Amino acid sequence: MTDADLDTSYTALCRALGEVGEQQAPLLLAMLSLSLLGRLDSAAQALPLIERARERCLQEPLHGR
Repeated sequence: MTDADLDTSYTALCRALGEVGEQQAPLLLAMLSLSLLGRLDSAAQALPLIERARERCLQEPLHGR
């Protein structure tokens, strides 16, 4: 994915999150995550990504917490 593609995708995700609202945002992210995981070839590709995301969530407090 090019930088422009990444920027376009990130912008679309931000807009979608804003449109569905704070209460539905976790559902949107879960649905998107499952859709993207389904595009991977194996759990061997998915598991490191899940672990990295988990670790980052535990290390970096979210804004407003």
